[in-house]
Amino acid sequence: MWRVFRSPIVWIGLAVSAGALFLAFRGLHWKDVGEALADANYGLLLLALLLVLLTIVMRAIRWGVLFHPRSGLRFTNLFGALNVGYSVNNIMPVRLGEIVRAYAIRETERVSVAHALSTILVERTLDTLTVVAILVVTLPFIDTPGWIRGPALFAGIGFLTLGVLLALLSAAREGAMRLVAWGVRFLPARFRDRTLEAADAAIEGFGTLRNPAVLAQAVAWSAASWMVSALFIYVTVRAFGMRLPFTAGMFAMASTSLGMMIPGLPGSIGVYHAIAIKSLTNVFDAERAPAASFALVSHAIMYVTPMVLAAFYLWRERAAWRRVRLWMSEREEEAPREAVAIDAAEVAEQ
Repeated sequence: MWRVFRSPIVWIGLAVSAGALFLAFRGLHWKDVGEALADANYGLLLLALLLVLLTIVMRAIRWGVLFHPRSGLRFTNLFGALNVGYSVNNIMPVRLGEIVRAYAIRETERVSVAHALSTILVERTLDTLTVVAILVVTLPFIDTPGWIRGPALFAGIGFLTLGVLLALLSAAREGAMRLVAWGVRFLPARFRDRTLEAADAAIEGFGTLRNPAVLAQAVAWSAASWMVSALFIYVTVRAFGMRLPFTAGMFAMASTSLGMMIPGLPGSIGVYHAIAIKSLTNVFDAERAPAASFALVSHAIMYVTPMVLAAFYLWRERAAWRRVRLWMSEREEEAPREAVAIDAAEVAEQ
């Protein structure tokens, strides 16, 4: 897993986060930040923590919905695997947490990794579309800077297109499988069968998008969870004495969430802080010190909470987590051997 740090994307992310941190905190008077932290309403911050927990609960429930027609997945396993994924994303680059989450639910609920990953792709599509929709609703009520309109529109169109394509892929399942079979026909039988099995499981996971009743449930849980996220931002803003409207919470939530698509350090360190501070100071004329305090504390709450929950879950599911780590290490060792086998097979066919 640590091989990912050799990727240039990781070093680009490091540079982006370093630049974002510089922009976020350049010229900031840390004494003023300390005073804002000392004067914060810690009752409201406790409420903010509870809202983050509620958001994660809602997203775990939605994840279970996305496994349709599979039902009966235990909420504790969905909730635990979700927090494990979030935690790995907080400490590892290139969103490896999504893969680890799929492995974790595979061990506890016996679903295929490919099926789990397909539900995560649908989940991310719904998340982006929901956030863009909230941003669009917010824009008429605020003086929006130009830097957010273009990226928001681009992300919305891109993920809407992706959602349509995934729905079409699921609807034309047999045709899609024939296309996959054609594409892997040159592989040795063992690798070809494994690829076809994974593709079939993945396409099954996209079936949610063509089932109106199930899709409506998923959309409803997405909208509810992101509105609770906006409420979390708003409550945290008010905890630092900034008397801003609820639209500030909606806008800051949407802009920071979309900003997390920018490659940066794990956990969007730096990128989140820069966007959060600029959203409040440039759009809502908030003072810089309390805005910086808000960015630091809100990020810390979102960063630490899933890691604490994941630690408890991994302690409880020690055996399953050992199997996940063993399975991932075996995959990592097997990949070079499989590549050699494929090359040898191609040479033999020639």
